[in-house]
Amino acid sequence: MTSTSVPREVPRRDAGPGSAPHAVEAPPPDRRLAAAALVASAATAAMLGWFVARPDVDPLLEDGRMLAAGLVPAASLVLVLLAAALLGVVTAAAALARPTARAAGRLVAPVGAGEVVLFGLLAQGSGTLPAAGYLVSFAVPVLAVWAGVQVFRNRPAWRLPLAAVAVLAVVGVVVGRDAFATWVGAVSTGLAREPWALPAVLLPLATAAAWGGLVAVRAWRRGSLRTATAWVTRHRKLFTILAALGPLPYALARASWLTPWPQLGNGEELTLAVKIQGLSLSSGAWLGIVLTLGLILPWGERLPRWFGRRAGRPVPPAAAIVPGGIVAVMLCGAAVPMLLLMGATGALYFPAWFWGPTLALAVWGYAGHRYGVGDAVEGAPGVSDPGTSRPAPAARR
Repeated sequence: MTSTSVPREVPRRDAGPGSAPHAVEAPPPDRRLAAAALVASAATAAMLGWFVARPDVDPLLEDGRMLAAGLVPAASLVLVLLAAALLGVVTAAAALARPTARAAGRLVAPVGAGEVVLFGLLAQGSGTLPAAGYLVSFAVPVLAVWAGVQVFRNRPAWRLPLAAVAVLAVVGVVVGRDAFATWVGAVSTGLAREPWALPAVLLPLATAAAWGGLVAVRAWRRGSLRTATAWVTRHRKLFTILAALGPLPYALARASWLTPWPQLGNGEELTLAVKIQGLSLSSGAWLGIVLTLGLILPWGERLPRWFGRRAGRPVPPAAAIVPGGIVAVMLCGAAVPMLLLMGATGALYFPAWFWGPTLALAVWGYAGHRYGVGDAVEGAPGVSDPGTSRPAPAARR
């Protein structure tokens, strides 16, 4: 049922004296999402146009790289994707230029749905999860150092243990410097050999995520998602716990490389460099578990005390919704290619078929929770518009 009520602000409780407001008034997200869809579609179109002109650098032409390669010849599919990206550019530009025009508004839903299917699912393949895994594995040390510095500055009681961990880490890097150099060199060589491999994964994902968000917000404003959102929000804890189990098999398998019973080793000798590579990928999976659980833990709504001056302030909902939504789309798109490539092993150790949908539901529930939808009973009053109203307060949750 379409809601005709005026968006309301949920009462908020301040975090304390001198604290910032729980959230700031934001411009309607459909314009921001339309702008993001325009930029992402244009960047994707430019990349695909380059692939058409230079097929020798096109990683999408490799067998099995895309899910849709089994349906349409790869060379023809690149042209189809290019046409879809250009259609996305035109539609997003029209939605931005004439936001109140009915013709432009009616195009957003079908075009957006097509962009999500094409770029979020059919354009993904066997290279999606490895690309994401390497990116996250390189990000984990950076995030660990940043978090360690913040905790050291703001939590004096933790300084001695953190200093000990830092010393051990430095000693480990020095002792294993040759193995670390071998690992970094192998990854760098791979990236240099296929410089378009990462953009070919990331740009279509960004396009699908931007269009998916735009379609979802517009459906929300029509009232189409209220009942479903209320149901998902009430069950969000279950969905989040299930989603957090998704990366666990892979994390445990890579951690087994420190034992005499390594899994996913493919029979190769596990040198120190290989173990470092495996454990770095495992660290990304453990990070995914922690961040997923943050969707239902207090620090996923208010910044923890070790954040210093920002401690206690509300986490912007988009800080969790946007990356979580992108990862969910990526996993859903990689599910079938991983099953075709690895069979039962892929289904067990890389359960994207299970992880992707549950993560999408967990992020959906988090969004509904932050905007006060369905936390109590179905049909309870909540925030009518996530773009023009503020998130519900952490105190109420």
